[in-house]
Amino acid sequence: MVENAQVVGPLRKISLLLEAGSGPDKSDLTARPIPIEFIFGAGSQGLCPFEFQLGDKKEGDGLSLHVKKDDLADLFQHLSIPHLPMPESVGAFYLKVKIVKVSEADPKEVIKALAEAGSCGDHCCGH
Repeated sequence: MVENAQVVGPLRKISLLLEAGSGPDKSDLTARPIPIEFIFGAGSQGLCPFEFQLGDKKEGDGLSLHVKKDDLADLFQHLSIPHLPMPESVGAFYLKVKIVKVSEADPKEVIKALAEAGSCGDHCCGH
């Protein structure tokens, strides 16, 4: 745990590392951690299921989610997440999430995130 760690909250900039594995303690499906960054809570439909999992967590925290590959779009909804390169044979996997940094978002970043989320409608921009 990071001392004086910032807490995930509305309109904060969140930097994460994602890894996929065949088990809760494995990272065997991604070659290296995949960095992502987004503004928390900028979706036009409210928080997506992935954001609910991150709510009130702090820098340095991590979590592991068991995810069906077909449910990725529903999990991330408006968030633009890079493609997770996995074998076609994988139907479900564990998504390991590490919260690297939580910071104040620049107002321009917030406006951009709100505009992008609004243009997504009810589908996931990253997929």
